[in-house]
Amino acid sequence: MCVVGQVGTDWDPKERIFRNFGGVIGPLDEPVAVQKWARGPNLTATIVWIDPAKVVATSYDISVDMEAEYTQYKPPLQHPLRPGAWTVRVLRMWEPVAETRFLVMPLAYKDRQPLRKEEDRWVHSGPPGNQYMEQSFHKLRQVLKLPSGDSAMEQARRHALLQGRALEDWVDDSIGAFWVTGDVCSTATSPCASLTLCPKSSWSSLSPDPKAELGPVKSNGRIR
Repeated sequence: MCVVGQVGTDWDPKERIFRNFGGVIGPLDEPVAVQKWARGPNLTATIVWIDPAKVVATSYDISVDMEAEYTQYKPPLQHPLRPGAWTVRVLRMWEPVAETRFLVMPLAYKDRQPLRKEEDRWVHSGPPGNQYMEQSFHKLRQVLKLPSGDSAMEQARRHALLQGRALEDWVDDSIGAFWVTGDVCSTATSPCASLTLCPKSSWSSLSPDPKAELGPVKSNGRIR
């Protein structure tokens, strides 16, 4: 048995891809956990979601038959999701099989305005009572052998109070922990010789796309 896990939003079950290509997840989003399985016997797996403050957000079982390649589920988590590094564990008979980490991005702006300390503090505070579902999964902490969450919860509370430059630094640090800059380009000629023009970079949205370019109608009635 081999499993690869992913978490994202806008899952397309037909194409089996996340339409949120950037993988950016915010406190008010509804993430989906997807598992890709190697062919094997029928089994039942347990999926556990753990938030940045070591709160067990939810746990559920999924049945995987021998023909299944993908399984997915979007748990109805209470909002807002606590920003930071989340963990999704896949277990079989409570033994770890796989683990995936994903980032819930803190917000520096809401409704195109900088977050305000009092009015918008709730966005980064996690769900009411630190409970993401109607049922509490606190008793699973011992089964999962999670470390004490006191320091993690205290850090989460401090983060919820951030605003201004400190909040933006938290956003930048969070992004830096999960993403790296693959390449850069320039829209205009730069004195930096190593900086490629965006129209000449195959990954840039400014790169020419002949299949999408439509010209005037030709004498044979074609536009391409």
